[in-house]
Amino acid sequence: MIIERYLFREMATTLVAVTTVLFLIFVSTWFARLLGQVASGDLQLGVVFMLLALKSVDALMLLLPLSLFLAVLLAFGRLYKDSEMVAMLACGVSLLRVTRLVFWFGVGFALIIGAVSLYYGPLAKVERYRMQEVLGASIGLESIAAGQFRELAGGEVIFYAERLSDSGDAMENVFIQGIHRGAENLLVAERARLREGEHGSRYLVLENGYRYEGVPGRADFRIIKYRQHEVRVAEPETVTAQESSETATMATAQLWASDDPRHKAELQWRMAMPLSAVLLALLAVFLSRTNPRQGRYGKFFLGILVYAIYSNLLAVARTWVERGKVDPLIGIWWVHGLLLLVVVVMMFQHAGGFKALLGNKGLAPRMTKS
Repeated sequence: MIIERYLFREMATTLVAVTTVLFLIFVSTWFARLLGQVASGDLQLGVVFMLLALKSVDALMLLLPLSLFLAVLLAFGRLYKDSEMVAMLACGVSLLRVTRLVFWFGVGFALIIGAVSLYYGPLAKVERYRMQEVLGASIGLESIAAGQFRELAGGEVIFYAERLSDSGDAMENVFIQGIHRGAENLLVAERARLREGEHGSRYLVLENGYRYEGVPGRADFRIIKYRQHEVRVAEPETVTAQESSETATMATAQLWASDDPRHKAELQWRMAMPLSAVLLALLAVFLSRTNPRQGRYGKFFLGILVYAIYSNLLAVARTWVERGKVDPLIGIWWVHGLLLLVVVVMMFQHAGGFKALLGNKGLAPRMTKS
């Protein structure tokens, strides 16, 4: 039990550190992207942290299996570097005993990953898409900042207001430039306010200003002075969460009951996350074998390469299932089968045979001359 507690503590400590680092890298990257959208006026500052939290829950489905893989790889890499692993095996601690400990450690962590991928991840996606839908419908004049030029309607309209009221629905010294019926239009007004119309439509009411139509110097150029002029505010087109990513937001129970290849592929993808965590953890035990001169990170880059190949194969297999090129019964399971085969081969290669795996002889890993 002492050996088990020591190995468990070593893996758990490294797992917390690796997960924290990967999570902070992800959060900082997405936080910078969201702040860029806020700066460009495409997103309101008040919802940044909520969107970041929802995206983080979704991203944990991919981050956690990688964290476990790297944690086991680094933990056992240190044990081999300090010759602790070789000493344990030479003193009678069987390789099967170590592998069994890593397996159950991986299973316990995989339960957490399964809860995220099968339940909490889809819920977070639904809420995130719903928020993006609401924000997409409301973002526009509400994002105008006093004294700043703002692009609206996909860059077709330039809007400027020198001053805004506290509520944001009244403006002073307004400037609007855009294209109307193929001709360039320029509107200036002393004051402007928003007015709600029928069926949810909105209008910008301009007061005491001028409207310039056409190109200056041409015969069709016009200058119109007005006391009050209304411009309808076009609502941006939005796409609901069901339309944009129906499969990704479906509950796992719905996916299970469906025969649609896209739904089968999504279900297998969600189930692949906890399964891959266990397989990668077992692979890391044998992949981490190094001699003291190689150092703790001797197999780190090899591990990253193996993970990249494995994750890309999963993505390719998922696409094949979605397009009907592979039967859902085969699905993406063949990729897990390949990884399991690699684990078994490395296990026997590492132990030096089946007897060495179970018995008390030949327990230390075979050392190669260097």
